[in-house]
Amino acid sequence: MNTSLSAITRRGFTLIEVLMALGICALLAAATAAAISFAARAERMAIRSGEAALLLPSLYAAQRLHPDDPPVSPRGWRVEHDTRIVELADDLFQEWHTLSVTVPGHEIPPFTLHILGDAP
Repeated sequence: MNTSLSAITRRGFTLIEVLMALGICALLAAATAAAISFAARAERMAIRSGEAALLLPSLYAAQRLHPDDPPVSPRGWRVEHDTRIVELADDLFQEWHTLSVTVPGHEIPPFTLHILGDAP
């Protein structure tokens, strides 16, 4: 059995080749994770925007029907109610209801809804 040392070492991969293959796999895994997280965040933003679009008419209707009661907000959403008396003309005063809505997780920016009341 006359086997040379160079024939034995040429059968497998070198350490550099293995490390380069692992580095390429790590880059592919990072790129895949970034793409998945971007898609998940975009989906959460779309869900929150849809919820906000459904919340606006219900907040407006709740404020018009029961102006003294604070409107009911979905779980996790924060709705702050404020009422101010504003002078529009010389002797004309109107009541403004301001509803500030904050979304959990801040996927969409907070928004404010101003409703002109009938009183006083």
